[in-house]
Amino acid sequence: MLSQTGIYALKAMGYIASQPEGTPVLSQTISKKTQIPQNFLSKILNRLVQGGIVLSTRGRGGGFVLAKPAAQIFLKDIIGLFMKLDDFQKCFLGNIRCDGSCGLHDRWKKIADQFDKLLDETTIDQLDKNMALNP
Repeated sequence: MLSQTGIYALKAMGYIASQPEGTPVLSQTISKKTQIPQNFLSKILNRLVQGGIVLSTRGRGGGFVLAKPAAQIFLKDIIGLFMKLDDFQKCFLGNIRCDGSCGLHDRWKKIADQFDKLLDETTIDQLDKNMALNP
């Protein structure tokens, strides 16, 4: 359900969150440990900085740190920077006007609502710390 960019963003955030609090981590290290291509990761990290999710410090001792505690960063905060989450609430068949009469409407609505709840209620600190390291 998630885009590749969204998955990479979660992996990068999981890796940053696994570091001792306030310890900056270099993008090269994140790339190597998570196996996210460096060029792609740079764009993701830039967007996370713009979104106020991570902070970036240049120079010696610099790198990326969480902008706030991991327990206060919800998956929706991250994924929402890279995907249109409202699309999951639309008609499963892509109909512009959905009257709920197709056989999938009620079943899809339950799934979409659960997905939305998962993103709304899950924080970065609840992710498996090894998740970021699995290719």
